[in-house]
Amino acid sequence: MGGKKKYDIITDYIRNNGGTQVTLTFTQIDELLFPASGLPKTARKTIDWWANDYRYPEKGAYAWLNANYEVIHVDLVKEYVVFRPLLKGTWLLK
Repeated sequence: MGGKKKYDIITDYIRNNGGTQVTLTFTQIDELLFPASGLPKTARKTIDWWANDYRYPEKGAYAWLNANYEVIHVDLVKEYVVFRPLLKGTWLLK
């Protein structure tokens, strides 16, 4: 059904390394997941980039939502993000 999308590597990583929650630093995402380009600058500067919202595919949300995870915490100062498995129905209410 089409080629790989930009953030599919995040989907795969979270699916394969999941548990009750997954915490990634921005550096891990840069080095392990996007060695050529790194995270977009907006991901480092705005909480909105990490919103659990499919409506903005240029942001990364579909990557973790497709892995059945959601962002529960982002720290822009310490540069890390925490994902947890989606609880049925939670993202439908947002």
